[in-house]
Amino acid sequence: MQIGPTLETERLILRPPSEEGFDGYARLYADEEAARHIGGVKDRPMAWRSFAGLIGMWVLRGYGFFFVYEKHTGAWVGSIGPHFPEGWPGQEVGWAIAAEHWRKGYGKEAAEAALGFAFDTLGWEKVIHVIDPENTGSAALAKALGSHIVGQADELAGFGPMQINLWGQSAEEWRARQL
Repeated sequence: MQIGPTLETERLILRPPSEEGFDGYARLYADEEAARHIGGVKDRPMAWRSFAGLIGMWVLRGYGFFFVYEKHTGAWVGSIGPHFPEGWPGQEVGWAIAAEHWRKGYGKEAAEAALGFAFDTLGWEKVIHVIDPENTGSAALAKALGSHIVGQADELAGFGPMQINLWGQSAEEWRARQL
């Protein structure tokens, strides 16, 4: 049973999470480098609980992270999408890409589709991206998407004290770039 829409880009398919993608999700969280800036390594049972939360966001709010797959191979690429849990600093489009898919342009391609979904389907007026200042890859992706630093925070709900940059853009800024 699919709980939300499917989005397609030139090379990717974005679908709400389902059990078929859990192995990829668990591998991402088992990878120390890939998980470093997204809450750290999780063993498989903890990854399952996090995965269930992704599905719960779709059920409760009608949106959430999509699982991203390569069209030509079906390989699991990562998770990207709108995210706004309790206590979050704003409506976010966030991402996590499996290390084997870094530097292929998949993050930008999928994040553009997720931004379009957030702005055009959900009607969000602005989005943020919560990024650790040391995460230069995500900062570069945010910049490539047209986002800029809109603030900082020294605590993140559910994660406790930490320094984070809030990147973001408005729907108006995003639409102007689409022309």
